[in-house]
Amino acid sequence: MEFQKRPTLLLTLMLLIFLVQSTAAQRRDREREKPRAMENLPEKVKEEKPTDFKSHLWFGGGVNIGYGGYNGYSSFNFGLSPMVGYKVIGPLSVGPRVAYDLTSIKLVGYGSWALNSFDVGAFVRCRVVSGLFFQGELSNQWFQNVINLTKINDQRTNQRIGAGWNFGQRGGTGSEITILYNFESARDINSNLNPVEYRFGFTWKF
Repeated sequence: MEFQKRPTLLLTLMLLIFLVQSTAAQRRDREREKPRAMENLPEKVKEEKPTDFKSHLWFGGGVNIGYGGYNGYSSFNFGLSPMVGYKVIGPLSVGPRVAYDLTSIKLVGYGSWALNSFDVGAFVRCRVVSGLFFQGELSNQWFQNVINLTKINDQRTNQRIGAGWNFGQRGGTGSEITILYNFESARDINSNLNPVEYRFGFTWKF
């Protein structure tokens, strides 16, 4: 019985080796044929292939929802903040960021106001290790505020720096938390805004 099993085992191993080698040879042939096939494609099809620029892009954005109230005063805030990053080299990324916020406030006995804010700028982000990253931003913000029960338009230049953590695998989808310090808000003695900003967002291909 032992003599019969060994020839059967040897034949099986030889068959497996033959199949593996045959599959590898076919794969090598297909790889060699790819450049030749690309040469025969029309120019229009070649242009539709993803460029190297696109492979360096990643996308992100956040949603901001908040509500507060105290002693006859109430406010509701909703905001969106899309961003696009370009991986310059290694862990370093740069790109634009846009934020829009709508704030509805009401003061009992005085009235209610709907305030708009647009923040447009650029950011620099460096991924340090794992999900940790540092980020700096420079932006111009056009916003509305209420002073002496009158809605006014104003603008300022924001300079932010901070850090965050991205929960997700590199190149895939993820969520992140960022804490930034706004130097302009800290310097403005007439503003009641907290210079420390907290963000929660999502990323793709970061």
